[in-house]
Amino acid sequence: MPCDGNRLISINKGHYGDVDLAGVSFLVTFEMRVWSKIYVSNKVSDAQNAAVEALLPIAFAGFRNGMLSLQKAPITMEITDTRVRFSGPESSVDMEVMKGFGGKPVTVLNLPSPAFQGYTQFKSVSHKHTSADHTFSHSGTNGFTSTMDVGSDAR
Repeated sequence: MPCDGNRLISINKGHYGDVDLAGVSFLVTFEMRVWSKIYVSNKVSDAQNAAVEALLPIAFAGFRNGMLSLQKAPITMEITDTRVRFSGPESSVDMEVMKGFGGKPVTVLNLPSPAFQGYTQFKSVSHKHTSADHTFSHSGTNGFTSTMDVGSDAR
């Protein structure tokens, strides 16, 4: 079964060269190892957009390799302790947190990848993408949020 989905990447702090990336967000819609479409928030500067494009082969090579497009576009985000909603021009996601023992969110700790720390498990309420060349729609599937700390001494 193919692995397709939407991933929201939101940068809280960081730089690429002299470009401040704090507040930059982008949405990646994909079928794993086949294709991706990347939407960078239309609120970023041209320098930030260029930095995201330059970072893709370094930090997100899997998404860059099959990239069909990279464009600025409106991205909406609503993130609470119990729900995550985000959308771009052709994709939307609505997920609710999965609760474990004592009603606390299900979390996974110490995963072997820096891309999946602070992992909280969610269940998809609605997970959609509709474009001329690719369409998918899921409900009740896996979803998660995570954090990633990255850095570079190069400036």
